[in-house]
Amino acid sequence: MAAKQRATARGAVLFVVLASAAFAVSGPLARYARPVHPLFIAFGRVALAAIALSVLDLRGLARSIARLSLRERAAVLCAGLLLAAHFALFLWGLDRTSVPAALSLISLEPLAVVLCAWGFFGVRPTRSERVGVLLATAGALLVARGAGAGDHRLSGDLMVVGAAVLYGLYVSFARALRDALPTRSYAALVYASAAAFLAAALPVAPGALEGVAPPPPHAAVAIVALALVPTLLGHTAIQAAARRMSPAIVALVSPGETLGGILLGALWLGAVPSATEVAGAAVILAGATIAIFGSRASAAASAG
Repeated sequence: MAAKQRATARGAVLFVVLASAAFAVSGPLARYARPVHPLFIAFGRVALAAIALSVLDLRGLARSIARLSLRERAAVLCAGLLLAAHFALFLWGLDRTSVPAALSLISLEPLAVVLCAWGFFGVRPTRSERVGVLLATAGALLVARGAGAGDHRLSGDLMVVGAAVLYGLYVSFARALRDALPTRSYAALVYASAAAFLAAALPVAPGALEGVAPPPPHAAVAIVALALVPTLLGHTAIQAAARRMSPAIVALVSPGETLGGILLGALWLGAVPSATEVAGAAVILAGATIAIFGSRASAAASAG
């Protein structure tokens, strides 16, 4: 039993580290893809990820679709819509604010997971989780105080916060549909659905199709990298983990993404965070840590 627990713990740590590393490149790569419109970047990353997963097992994917009920198909489409909106808001917000601010605010994602579980599944947050929510909210407000300095804009901050909320719903759908589809088929269908929704939005979004025929070489490389690393590896890992791991373990990826993304942004793009943004990031991460580990302690006590 002890050996099994150690193996499970090692697996959880490995998942968090690898998924965090995959997610951490998302912000810097999206910024590097400029001047391509963020909505087109979002479309490109999910469309390429959907194609890559689909070609691996077309027959298996077709069989999985055939077995789905009408309600399950609608749920998969909703998951795709949530992912499309999440990517659109995050990448658009990133384009309108600083990299450190965006990556700090996106670490509200684990708290969104907690609140969605409470609101939709009746899982009441523990005292530690409530304290964590308050701390992280205070950190988000602290980050937003720097709006107007350099690339930092309040409108971008609000978009990123919206993306964090949608992430909580998106993870909930992955858990709810775990018995309906294998992970790979589920991921392929969610990415394809997200790509379809984003493709429908591109013609009506101002400037979204400008300069994309073809995109600049550096932007094309960045979009391919976004599809392969944070989408194909990172988000597919999240979807798989959401089926069998504690939501608190899955949520640990977001603080890791924040730390790694801010470090990469500083080293690669020269996006050095301001003192206010660093302080806000620290408070958000402290709140997220309290909420996450409080949730884990509660789960352990219940199991005992």
